[in-house]
Amino acid sequence: MRALAILAVLFFHAYPESLPGGFVGVDIFFVISGYLISSIIFRGLDLGSFSFFDFYARRVRRIFPAVAFVLLGSFVLGFFLLIPYEFEEHLLDESPYAAFFLENWRLYVTTGGYWETATELKPLMHFWSLGVEEQYYIFYPLICYLLWKVSVKRFLACLMVMFFVSFALCLYDTYNDSARAFYSLHSRFWQLLIGGVLAYVELQWPQYKKLMGGAFIREINLNNIFSLVGVLLIVFSLIFFEEGKYFPGWRALFPTIGGLLVIAAGTEAILNKYVFSNKLAVFVGLISYPLYLWHWPFICIARNNLGGELPTGFMMVVLIALSFLMAYLTFTLIERPMRSKKPTWQMILCLVMVLLLVSLGTKTAVRRSELLQHTLFAGMPESVQETLKDLPRSERNDIICTDVFGEGHSVCRSTSDKPSVLFFGDSHNYTMWDVLYNQGELPPFYIVGNGGGLIFDDVFVVSKDKKVNSALHEKTSRVWNAIRSHSEINTIVLRGNWVGNLSSTLISNRYPDIGGKNLIKQLWRDTFAELSWLNKQVIVVLDNISVPFNPLVRCVSSHRIDLKKQSNECWIPFESIDPKEYEIRDFLKAEAQKWDNVTIVDSWDALCDEKGCYLSNDNIPYYKDGNHLSIYGNRLVWDLIKKTVFGK
Repeated sequence: MRALAILAVLFFHAYPESLPGGFVGVDIFFVISGYLISSIIFRGLDLGSFSFFDFYARRVRRIFPAVAFVLLGSFVLGFFLLIPYEFEEHLLDESPYAAFFLENWRLYVTTGGYWETATELKPLMHFWSLGVEEQYYIFYPLICYLLWKVSVKRFLACLMVMFFVSFALCLYDTYNDSARAFYSLHSRFWQLLIGGVLAYVELQWPQYKKLMGGAFIREINLNNIFSLVGVLLIVFSLIFFEEGKYFPGWRALFPTIGGLLVIAAGTEAILNKYVFSNKLAVFVGLISYPLYLWHWPFICIARNNLGGELPTGFMMVVLIALSFLMAYLTFTLIERPMRSKKPTWQMILCLVMVLLLVSLGTKTAVRRSELLQHTLFAGMPESVQETLKDLPRSERNDIICTDVFGEGHSVCRSTSDKPSVLFFGDSHNYTMWDVLYNQGELPPFYIVGNGGGLIFDDVFVVSKDKKVNSALHEKTSRVWNAIRSHSEINTIVLRGNWVGNLSSTLISNRYPDIGGKNLIKQLWRDTFAELSWLNKQVIVVLDNISVPFNPLVRCVSSHRIDLKKQSNECWIPFESIDPKEYEIRDFLKAEAQKWDNVTIVDSWDALCDEKGCYLSNDNIPYYKDGNHLSIYGNRLVWDLIKKTVFGK
């Protein structure tokens, strides 16, 4: 059964189109774990020998060593195959949550769900299911102990009540908050508990199958029916289920009940005896835990190295083979030897400390040590190192700028006392300072920007969790107050992620009945109108294109070991550019023509030619991620802006 579950998950991750419902292998694991853990607890309670320390110590002894080893291996693999910020964000930052089984809640809070590309690029994403199981192990033994002490006769009834409550919550969340349903213990509890119900029934009524079959069906025939129906339910799930289609919900009943029936069928059912009990299946089942831990880091880190593209062909075969090899070594050298050792307080404390050092300790050391930071970047191409360098904190704000526009901006800099030009926008605007801050002579200007901010006054941004960002609103208001009150500022250069604005959820007190694109366009008209009334010259920079991948990874030689084929140039043809890009560009061009004080600067003039728009050229990255320009891309756009604004 473990072999079936792990192979389903592995093939779903490696060849998703060949086994679209392979993700239900996790559901089968839940049933197996619930059954085995419950059997241990119930036997101990029945004999009066159950020990909380022994139970938890055995879980730590089995789980922690392999997790620590896999995390270390992932760090080594990531060091060579990931660029530094991916290594830090995808591995180091996630490792404490993965190590201590909080990855399910981490993913729920930080991503939109299991099926999103952002989630699929996290090498420790698969720890979410271990998080669910370990959280179950924490609470379940205590619940069972208390229920058993209160009333053994009502124990099964209590289990069934918990089952139906959890299943009801699962149904509710699946249709109201699918990510929470997928990742949460309360919506998965029933899948683990159903295995516990079977374990209790087998303990209290070992002859229950004879009662079910009566005089008409022999027990061996009933076992074969159970096994066959169970396998058919699982196979149906593997073939016909699709990712993202209202799962878990009622659909999860198919693999869950299927797994339960196969377990209930026992060792004498024909399928169980000759398929699930053959030596190969048993071997894969034995290494299923480390195989589950290893396979996803191999596939996912390689996918990150390939710029988001899933490895194919021989490369995928090699990754799968390496996963099996590392799983076997982990089982042989770590898992099996640890099982022979008696769990003690000293051992448990040591294992917890090792896992803390590997996860949180490594993360803290790399983040805070200049030597380790230097090592992390060493060996990378110089252009990539320059692209990934963070702007020094000392260069992000100065007192001349903050005296005018207030504090708290992502960047607020001035190049002289009381300049007449203001560059205003979001991160697409202020990343230009990465290029300019260390240049010798600069024309006089302010540059002010906030990540995720807007240029529009009195407008609130609403986040995905429906929270209003009052802080951004307040910062933008301060900039507009300065524009209105400082007559010496006579030129405003607006630069930002204009196509991204179209997808933002905004609230305007002035236009409470307008939303979406219509609101954005009305706000632009109001902005031009007010700046015209204030007698300000306006330069609107039409933004660079955005792409659904990281060009820094896909388009240039950016790793110590590159798995992808390199090209001297990387570009997007005009017909492949998002239509929304054209929509906002066409609107701004048309609207600018209505105002004598508005001029357009088109970043495409610097980044595109007759073929399309370039993401890199001659192995020089023009982008640092899917929508932000690198210092090299920004340098090209700055030359255009400088000529228009300053005439040189």
